[in-house]
Amino acid sequence: MKDAHGFWSTLDAPLRDEIRAAMRVRRIPRGETLIERNSPGETLYVVDFGLFEVRYAKDCAVDEIGADELIGEIGFFAGVPRNASVVAVRDSQVQEIDRATFDALSDRVPKIERAATRALARRLASLAPKAHERVRTARAPGVVVIVGAGSGAVPEAFLATLRRAIEGRVGTLCVTSADLPQCFARGAVESYEIAAWLARIERENDLVVCVVDPELNAWSDMALRAADQVVLVGSGDAGSVNPVETEALALFEKARRRLVLIHERRSGFAEPSARWLERRAALMVHHVCLDVGSDVESLVRFLTGRAVGFVAGGGGAFGPAHVGIFKAFREMGVAFDIYCGSSVGSAFAGAFAMLVDPDEITSALQEMFVRRRALNRVTWPRYALLDHGVFDQELQRLYPGRIEDAWRPYFAIATDLSTFSVNVMREGPLWQAIRASCSIPGVLPPVFDANGHMLVDGGVADNIPLNAIHSLKAGPNLVIDLRPQEHCRYSFDYWSIPPRREWISRAFRPGPWNRPLPQCPGPASVIQRAVFAKIGADPFVLTPQDLVLRPPAFPGSSFMNWDRHQDVLEAAQEWASRTIKGLIERRDPALEAILDAAR
Repeated sequence: MKDAHGFWSTLDAPLRDEIRAAMRVRRIPRGETLIERNSPGETLYVVDFGLFEVRYAKDCAVDEIGADELIGEIGFFAGVPRNASVVAVRDSQVQEIDRATFDALSDRVPKIERAATRALARRLASLAPKAHERVRTARAPGVVVIVGAGSGAVPEAFLATLRRAIEGRVGTLCVTSADLPQCFARGAVESYEIAAWLARIERENDLVVCVVDPELNAWSDMALRAADQVVLVGSGDAGSVNPVETEALALFEKARRRLVLIHERRSGFAEPSARWLERRAALMVHHVCLDVGSDVESLVRFLTGRAVGFVAGGGGAFGPAHVGIFKAFREMGVAFDIYCGSSVGSAFAGAFAMLVDPDEITSALQEMFVRRRALNRVTWPRYALLDHGVFDQELQRLYPGRIEDAWRPYFAIATDLSTFSVNVMREGPLWQAIRASCSIPGVLPPVFDANGHMLVDGGVADNIPLNAIHSLKAGPNLVIDLRPQEHCRYSFDYWSIPPRREWISRAFRPGPWNRPLPQCPGPASVIQRAVFAKIGADPFVLTPQDLVLRPPAFPGSSFMNWDRHQDVLEAAQEWASRTIKGLIERRDPALEAILDAAR
């Protein structure tokens, strides 16, 4: 199934056999370096099974190479030194051929050069967007291993639910030690025997999930060494790290670990994850209630590369449009698996990750922005133009837990003015992350985190955090871009702006002799438009599975006017419903990917 676009895909069986006969088989244990950066490019490799990371530095992986893909083809054909190191992240096997053998073989089998050229072109095409994004794009794993955390035993009810969800999908398979071939039962099993057996299964499926035994035996050890990712499953008390976990934590870096915590009931915030994460740092935490089948289905979508993301952009008081669009997709049966946002989008994405009902969000908007005027309290501009006190109080009331305890995975974007970089906030107090992401420079005071970093509005650096979500998961994304789509012109006389003395006189000594102050856009509005001006010069990178919706500026709405939040929400929902209908009629591929994942 995975061979459709591999190196061997265009070659018939006799040619494959002839080429393989000229190559040398090499086994590469997990963690071993196959290619050193700057070494001569005199050898070409084809992956039989396993997985490799391409690294420009020790901890900087930029790409992955799997079964039937070429390794080292750029340096080999260009005749230049290797530009990166390649390290095995699973027990792997490759076919190796040197330059002299390749040249002799290509004289007999010209098709090998065409196959290699196509593979090289695909690699260069895949590297182009990566170079632009400067982030690693996640890909779906081929083999995942399930490990019991704490007590060591994975709950049987979870395994039964997971197995039904996995095997109900085409191209997925769940295996345990009971499924091992009889030939392995005769005695000690050589590690590459089981790796080769798993490789054969992997070729026939998009995903193989291996459930290891509670004890560290031959099957558990071999499955761990042959997997791309580990899923640690815990329930109840975190307890101590068991022997199988110890082995898994030693083999898998944080970026290849998932932590699944099973709960008796579903809520917006799960019980604190800190005691589990203290010894089991993981890329992502998944909270699961076995009484709600959609929780396990969401986990499976992450494992199969079909997780649906909700990416919420900044836009001030246009933000309630996120709720209207969310409601329109929910009416279509779409369930989102991960939420992220920048600026005001971080607040709405956070509420969705907490499973807050849209009607509750509407009530919270009315309380925060209309009744308590949280962003309409002008203060003496010593620290900012607006008083942040009520805003902070409301955020702490509405978002009381930590990011990692929200029921669905979530992150927010802030701009780090200490390091002049994008800060992707995936842990810590949820309210504080949202507050930092919404800190419009000059309008609200910045947030200072525990490490002394000064954080301001995420929209300054990355208003649409699509690159960040690409680095965390594969699959489709709904992207809501609230940037102004039309240029705005002002009919205003600059010379009517009074100097300070005249302004004070006219503002604080009103009378029939004074003309009213001119209606020039205020500092908050100017600053916010300045943020959007930067955003327009830095577009995000799209994949065919990213659906971008750009709702219009609805009549009467504006950046700072929260009084119309209900009107914006309803207009956005109506607009989104019409838009979805049109996209369905046009068979939009990104929308089809989202709807297909929801089935």
